[in-house]
Amino acid sequence: MKLSKLLFTAFLLSALAGCASGTSENQSAGTLKTEPAASLAKDNEEKICKVRAITGSRFKQKTCMTEKEWENMAYETKKMLDEDTRSKPTNY
Repeated sequence: MKLSKLLFTAFLLSALAGCASGTSENQSAGTLKTEPAASLAKDNEEKICKVRAITGSRFKQKTCMTEKEWENMAYETKKMLDEDTRSKPTNY
C-alpha cells in the first residue's frame, strides 16, 4: 500500500515537472512569428504518403514526407547498412 502511494506520488511529480518545463510566453510568441514563413516555404513541396509495415507489429504506419526527405532517408538507411556490413568480419 505504501509502495503504491509512493509510486503514484513519484509519477505525479514527474508529470508536473514535465508540464512545468514547457516554453515561456516570450519563446512561444517568437516561435509563432517564424512558423508561418517556414510553413509557406514547405507548402510548395508535395508530400508523398506511404504505408509502411512495422517490424514486430500487426499495425501499419502512414508516413508522409517530401520527395527529397524520402530520398534522404533512403540514402541514410543505405549508408548505415553499408557501414554495418563493412564493420563485420568476413569469416564467422
